[in-house]
Amino acid sequence: MKLYKQLLLFTFFINMLFAKEDYSNDKLPHYVWDSDSSNVGQTEIWFQDWTDYTRLFIKSINGSSSIERHPYAKTDYDQEYLNAKEYQKPNYIQLLGNIKWLGEQNWSENYSNSFDWYVDRDQNWYYNNKKLSGSAKILNGKLYLQIKDYDDIIIDTVSRYRKYK
Repeated sequence: MKLYKQLLLFTFFINMLFAKEDYSNDKLPHYVWDSDSSNVGQTEIWFQDWTDYTRLFIKSINGSSSIERHPYAKTDYDQEYLNAKEYQKPNYIQLLGNIKWLGEQNWSENYSNSFDWYVDRDQNWYYNNKKLSGSAKILNGKLYLQIKDYDDIIIDTVSRYRKYK
């Protein structure tokens, strides 16, 4: 039994000695980001890196809408929670699509990475099946992401990485 423990510890130390970390600049250091500032409200950014392509998911809450109760809704229940009432509904922006990087990725400090984003899912159906352009860079540990539709800036955000992901 003692021999097995020694062999196991020896194997562990050999693996630790020869294991190498991938600290290259050609991969995005974090895949999930939350906005510190954004022109479309609080934003979540997910880079989903698959083997031969990358998908980008952006979700944002951009204000709210007031939903009024229907004029013929019943409002004479004894329990108050059963009665119809006005409420606020959040306005979501959700975009998902594949990214085609324009050139090699370089995530070193202050280097801008450009890409084309082929949006195939849009909750509001405004940018569905559209090609948007974008640029992303990391500066002081924060992600600066800008998405454009031709010359119009749609999303401009500064984000920090999500620590638990």
